[in-house]
Amino acid sequence: METADKIAQPVLVTGATGFIGRRVVHKLLQKEIDVKVLVLPNEVIPSEWAGKVKTVCGSISDPRSVEEAAAGAETIIHLVAIVTDWGDEKKYWEVTVQGSRLIFEQAVKNQARVVLASSIAVYGDYIHSQACPEDTPYGRTLGPYSRTKQAQEKLAWEYFKNKSMKLSVVRPANVYGPGSGPWLHDVIDVLQSGSPGLISGGEMNAGLAYVDNVADVLILAGSTERAIGRVYNACDGLDVTWKKYFTDLANIIGVGNPKSLPAPLAAIGAYLMEGIYKLFGIQKRPLITREALNLVGSDNRIPNDRIKNELGYTPQVSYAEGLKRIREYIDQKMRK
Repeated sequence: METADKIAQPVLVTGATGFIGRRVVHKLLQKEIDVKVLVLPNEVIPSEWAGKVKTVCGSISDPRSVEEAAAGAETIIHLVAIVTDWGDEKKYWEVTVQGSRLIFEQAVKNQARVVLASSIAVYGDYIHSQACPEDTPYGRTLGPYSRTKQAQEKLAWEYFKNKSMKLSVVRPANVYGPGSGPWLHDVIDVLQSGSPGLISGGEMNAGLAYVDNVADVLILAGSTERAIGRVYNACDGLDVTWKKYFTDLANIIGVGNPKSLPAPLAAIGAYLMEGIYKLFGIQKRPLITREALNLVGSDNRIPNDRIKNELGYTPQVSYAEGLKRIREYIDQKMRK
């Protein structure tokens, strides 16, 4: 696999305290790369950053904060987005789309290179019906997350085509690992509650990508000239089904095997629950959403051939190693 030797520094990482962002910063520091981050004033800064990372406090929605953070940065790895599948859609547009516009404006002004962390959610309902290589068109969206990730990506391509912004897009698949919200903590909550977590038996590919592997892809995409103007899926290409992954997690936490729900019943449930929650303005996430169902109820066929062939990428962390790290993380949390 190619290294990040050629990445232009300093590197600005937005969303640096998030699940993927922390691993990106960690890997950049390991390579002794000059790192800047834009973080919200109330965010806790990891102790390993002390004296090594230049921190700018402010919001992605504040032009002055973005300008200060982007000043001098040669590469921007842009991770900030609202990543839940339920919430106030106005916030999604404000952060994911308008915040990105501010980043892209500064990138153009400073001639910086942008690596945009997008998502396989941009494929929308195509995920359910077909394999999704990078040239798959945008599909029908199923919620605020996929809607705004599509809009964010379209905006990025506008800046690439019309304003000569140097852009590479990475579309992470279902990112798992210690600290994952949707694919670890939320799954554990479902398993512990005894509620059904699988759809129609769960014998479909889970399209998993270990967090460190995704961080590697983001850094690699910012390190090579060939990646400019290209899109790359970040998926480990595992032969692991939802049933296997959920069962492995159930074994780690010591609960019974995951239960399943028929797909038609799950679809009706998601539709009705979303309607009721919207009607009554309930902020809490419904037990199931159409956005989540589109992933956990699908055979996630997300090829990673392009990044293997073009950039020589091979996922470094195996599924067995990923589970081992998850087990260690859970044991640590239980000891606290």
